Amino acid sequence: MKNNFNSKRKTLLTLLLCIPLFLFSQIEMKWNKKLPSAIKWQEISSLGNLVVATNQSLMGINTDSGAINWSSTEHANLDKSKFKELANSPFFTIKNNGVIYVIDQFSGDEVFNSAKAGISTIKDYYLLYKSDMILVAGNDLEENPVMISVQMSSGGVSWTIKEKFGSVVAAKEVENDKLLIVTLFYNYLLNAKTGEIIWKEATSKEVEKINNMGMLGSLIKVAAEDMSEDMDIELNYYSKPSGDIFYLGNEEEETSPMSYSSSSQKKYINNYMAYNIQDGSLVWDKPLEVKGKSGFVSFLEDGILALPNDGNNTKINVFDYKTKEGKWGKKGRGIAVKGGVYNYIDTGSGIVLVSKTTNYNYLSYLDPKAGVLTFKKPVKIEGRIVGIVPLSKSILYITSNSINILDYQKGTLKWKKSIRTKPELTAEYNGKIYVFDQKEEMVKIIDKETEELTTLSATEIEFKGKEAPRKLEVMEDGVFLHSDQNVAKIDFNGALKFIEYYAAPRESGWKRALLYAETARAAYISAYSYYASGSIAKVQEDINNENIIAGAVVSEIGDFYGELGEVSANYAEKAFKQANLRMKATKSGRDFMFVMSKIEKDIVLLKVSKITGKVEGKIILGKDREPNYAVDDITGNVFYRTGNNKITSYQVK
Repeated sequence: MKNNFNSKRKTLLTLLLCIPLFLFSQIEMKWNKKLPSAIKWQEISSLGNLVVATNQSLMGINTDSGAINWSSTEHANLDKSKFKELANSPFFTIKNNGVIYVIDQFSGDEVFNSAKAGISTIKDYYLLYKSDMILVAGNDLEENPVMISVQMSSGGVSWTIKEKFGSVVAAKEVENDKLLIVTLFYNYLLNAKTGEIIWKEATSKEVEKINNMGMLGSLIKVAAEDMSEDMDIELNYYSKPSGDIFYLGNEEEETSPMSYSSSSQKKYINNYMAYNIQDGSLVWDKPLEVKGKSGFVSFLEDGILALPNDGNNTKINVFDYKTKEGKWGKKGRGIAVKGGVYNYIDTGSGIVLVSKTTNYNYLSYLDPKAGVLTFKKPVKIEGRIVGIVPLSKSILYITSNSINILDYQKGTLKWKKSIRTKPELTAEYNGKIYVFDQKEEMVKIIDKETEELTTLSATEIEFKGKEAPRKLEVMEDGVFLHSDQNVAKIDFNGALKFIEYYAAPRESGWKRALLYAETARAAYISAYSYYASGSIAKVQEDINNENIIAGAVVSEIGDFYGELGEVSANYAEKAFKQANLRMKATKSGRDFMFVMSKIEKDIVLLKVSKITGKVEGKIILGKDREPNYAVDDITGNVFYRTGNNKITSYQVK
């Protein structure tokens, strides 16, 4: 009898939990569009453009009205694997039948077609926005080396150079419409508008010697070019804010056998060369050699500061601009640092070095004027640093799994045990940093002025479904936490306002598009988040470990802003403005989130309020095993294939 009663009570509770889901109103349709043929797939780009592939064409759909902005029958029935949004650009690429197309996602215009350009093989390409150019190096239809300039705004070829450039490792726009091309053997300065070679100079004295060897020298260069095609060449370009000198750092790998072991240990060395931008001439007879992997280079008043990553053997140094002589350490051999430097933070009065050994991360403090490390010993930290908050005499740093405060004058940490958290579980609001402590399952507050740490939560926050909070957001009425299926809020007095759980659908494939949408939003937030000042580490590496899609999007947005941040009047201006609007939208926040759930046999996308934790509406996405929908998590637009050739749009506000 008792078991029967418990069974009935369990059934009743289940019904009570499910009844509200049926009562949620369906979110109103924004528009419904019938396309000419069957829909294969659809995708929202990181810039918010809807691209739809059908059996008869590839098209761009107006997200506000459903109107077809552009359509290309040339790319009918396109397989999704052949489509790729081109990072660091407003374009996407299509690779089909041996031809590479570059297409403007806003207009659908073809800005590059390898077949029309007479290119059979593409070895390198560079997007140069200031010059309105796509620079392509490869082979022509007769397999001869060629470099062409394609005008972004028209897709036409501006100029062609049939020069044996070989392996192009860098292309850089410099002042007065000039283009610096760095190859394996030569540096070139070109007129960006005409392609005229202003000067061409060997990259080193060794190359000059090879040139004087006649036919043998030519064979050596061909062999080196062939070998380099399968190599990942690490070459970095540097220039001072003002001046006529540019620098190239070439990382080379050396392998030396380890003692008493059949394995080998990789060693690296960086060769830095200085060149005069006016004529390409070498400033130094020999390269400046710095041991270790390519790291950071900074230009100080009295020399070049090199911060390499050489593992446990790393030495940092400042080298004289003219003589290349080392200025720090015993006999100018540099200062030893614990681990390889992978980041640094300029505090104004000094530089905090962030380094890593095989197992640990460390912080050291460099006085660049005296050329000394001021800490008695480096400070061991948990996780990889992704951002910092400058304080009066300290820095609050955030790593991939913890947060703490470093007193960079004393070389000590504020707390013996760092707070275990993640960057996504921290937020800055009104002079305070709010942190979710994953170990204690409570929200804590760090006052930026006093550095005082207090606990906000009155009770532990426990999510259902074996989930834990993965994002924190500070709103006007409290701190909002959520996972995929759980939401919770704590007011500023520490009281728990609500905690709600919405069961996930069993079909994992349904959440894929929503996940991509969330990571696109997170990428924009990451562009200004983590309260970074000076040099900070990218979050891409840490995100990539958990989510490859997220890492790719973060990289794309970061590169996009890096290239277009100073652009004002060129082909990419529209794309930059669009990206800027989307960034502003993420800054302003919103009072709801999307949660994927299930009602009976239907998959539903729920609009869950961040104010109350309750569902305010739903979009029924059907029962398909292979879902075909796209979400723009920045604008709140949802696009669902409601029929073989129909798309229904909803806008959640």
